[in-house]
Amino acid sequence: MSVGGTKVTVGSSTTKVLDANGDRRLLVLTNMSDEVIWLGLGEDAVVGEGIPLAANGGNLEDEKLEPSDRMFVGQVNAICASGGKDLAVQELDWQELG
Repeated sequence: MSVGGTKVTVGSSTTKVLDANGDRRLLVLTNMSDEVIWLGLGEDAVVGEGIPLAANGGNLEDEKLEPSDRMFVGQVNAICASGGKDLAVQELDWQELG
């Protein structure tokens, strides 16, 4: 699966950002909003818990350079306090990158 330049609108309740993908090789999540977005990896996202992405460009990047490298391949969820905030999402998998 390739998600290039996709925008997900994050709500004030857990919002699914990406499905689990065992072939994931690159994951980049960038907060395009004016408030913190919280990530839940493999679980519901909760405000004030998990991984915070700072407002105005906070990001998470994970890359798997070799098939034997480890990275998170489960479902990714997000949440924010007020809802209606944008998260830029890019995911590439092994088939696309060779």
